[in-house]
Amino acid sequence: MSNRTLTLLMGAVAFLILAVAAVFGIVLLGGGGDDDGTDSASPDATRTPRSSSSSSGICQGKSLIVPGNEPASVFDPIQVTDVSTSEYVVEIFGGLVTINRDLEVEGDLAESWDISPDGKTYTFKLRNNILFHDDTRVTAHDVKYSIERAADPKNASPTVRAYLGNIAGVNDKFTNKSGEVSGVKVVDDRTLTITLIEPSDFFLEELTYPVSYVVQQEQVEGDARNWTRKPIGTGPFKVAEYKVAEVIRLTKNDRYHLGAPKLDEVVFELGGGSISTRYENDEIHIGFVPAVDLDAIKGGNSPLSAEYKAIPNMATSYIQLNTKVAPFDDPKVRQAFAMTIDREQINEVLLYGYYQVADGFLPPDMPGYKESVSSYDFDPVRAKQLLSESKYATNMPRITMSYGGSTGDTPDILVAMQEGWKEALGIEVQLQVLDSAAYLREQRTGKFQMSADGWSADYPDPENFLGKLFGGNSPLNYTGYKNDQVDALLEQARTESSREKRYELYTQAEQIFMDDAAIIPTFWPVDHLLVKPCVVDYPAASMTIPKYRYIDIKED
Repeated sequence: MSNRTLTLLMGAVAFLILAVAAVFGIVLLGGGGDDDGTDSASPDATRTPRSSSSSSGICQGKSLIVPGNEPASVFDPIQVTDVSTSEYVVEIFGGLVTINRDLEVEGDLAESWDISPDGKTYTFKLRNNILFHDDTRVTAHDVKYSIERAADPKNASPTVRAYLGNIAGVNDKFTNKSGEVSGVKVVDDRTLTITLIEPSDFFLEELTYPVSYVVQQEQVEGDARNWTRKPIGTGPFKVAEYKVAEVIRLTKNDRYHLGAPKLDEVVFELGGGSISTRYENDEIHIGFVPAVDLDAIKGGNSPLSAEYKAIPNMATSYIQLNTKVAPFDDPKVRQAFAMTIDREQINEVLLYGYYQVADGFLPPDMPGYKESVSSYDFDPVRAKQLLSESKYATNMPRITMSYGGSTGDTPDILVAMQEGWKEALGIEVQLQVLDSAAYLREQRTGKFQMSADGWSADYPDPENFLGKLFGGNSPLNYTGYKNDQVDALLEQARTESSREKRYELYTQAEQIFMDDAAIIPTFWPVDHLLVKPCVVDYPAASMTIPKYRYIDIKED
């Protein structure tokens, strides 16, 4: 999600869900911040880190304190599109299935399921010990209600068609052709069936997305305006406190059906200040490595080296070009822009090697990733030639690149790209910042001419990146990109039962749209974390999952 986003995602994420640095923190990656309030990849002042192996009071008790991002939307699963919000929602709510710390699908509310021989009907058996946070029982009726609520057009879920559209009747309800979702049937309190329009190798993975999570009908309909302030879910944690721009505090659900969390609470501090300094002062359990300290810490030459964790994100940052808007309706203009981003230089000089340079769209940790897929190399000479051959060679329109941000500072990365285009192509690109919520809202209109964005995995399958974002009929395709050959490959992959063959089809589709340059991949993000020694079992998950139930604090 960029949009689970991201969600910088969130990983925020998401997502999201933006390019990198401050942008990535909002849309794609779920964390960030440094001494001046910018992303942890921004250069920090030169200083000498000190060891925090003796963390005194912070390791007493079971309260985990971590830096957090302000949610970009309310705590309603059907509205979540960014990683910043999803980090909380996956802890508060749950669905039929979930993704564990090994990135495998496992039962959540469902203890088992059977699939019909034609691959189109799933019969789910619910656990007999699942409760909402207020200790009321969860039944199959709650699952059906939640899916139908997601598909109700009056609720305007931005994600239901993309993730649940293969369920028979979802699109009919969303377009007011039916009053119910015909493909979801309650057999009894613990059993329901879901029938698909077409068989899908990744349907269970799609069901792990928040839009299918179960909400309590009595709460939602009893307080339609305010229920998201302290929502009643089924997840491992409950909302105990939320002060905008200050703190989100989640307390453990003692009766969680997959086992009560080991932590009593997780406190997400949303305020500003230096994350690295607060980490070294034993005010928080999780910190981020400042870029200027990365080499020393990675090389074992810092007192903090033993507390370092590098977690590659299953995410990609990129520049998105609207193929329906001038001048990016001309592929030669798009290719020229792609050839004039010096990603290696930006990563080494501005980011101190903090990220991986993205040479394709699928991140390396994604199943189905193929190193053979490549985007355009930095080649300003060839780019200038292509631009001269384009239909806009002598009448280039004004170009604006939009991005989401929470501060007034333009990320150095985007400024570097802006200067590169001016130097190589003689094109002045204007930068437009919107607050994160407005960015996500406007992005869905498909009107951005050019934007800095990012996408973080919702589930570990290439369809989540390729089919969701580049299918000509996908509701998440904001570029206006449509290629009949790509659509044919994605259509074939969607119903292919052999996972190996499906991955090969995605590889072919990915290379075609890399050549078309509607998307310019820039970086694959990496979380460079510092984790207090008393924090144990911190999952090294490369995407957003309900992770805090695994974590414990061992007292000194």
